Amino acid sequence: MLELPFDAEGRLAGQVTCTTGGVAAIRAGYAPLLQRALKQKAAGLMLVHNHPSGDPLPSRADVIATRRLSALCEAARIELLDHIVVGGRSAVSMRRAGLMSRAAA
Repeated sequence: MLELPFDAEGRLAGQVTCTTGGVAAIRAGYAPLLQRALKQKAAGLMLVHNHPSGDPLPSRADVIATRRLSALCEAARIELLDHIVVGGRSAVSMRRAGLMSRAAA
């Protein structure tokens, strides 16, 4: 997973490969991810990860993990801007697909 922090003006403030592995690794990485974002004084955060299967559709586990992280980011006053899933030559924006909020469930 790639973590992209943005400053208050919307400028990219860096890039971190924050986890490797499956969704379980992502869930285990909430605290370090938020700590890095806070240390960088990020106002926004975007996540990108790939599905080696080639299917860019977010899994149920992807959606659940993203919604949990979004709630944690909100509590830390960091906006989770998007979570993009790449598969093969395609990508899905979870925000554009309406999968970021609980209301979309």
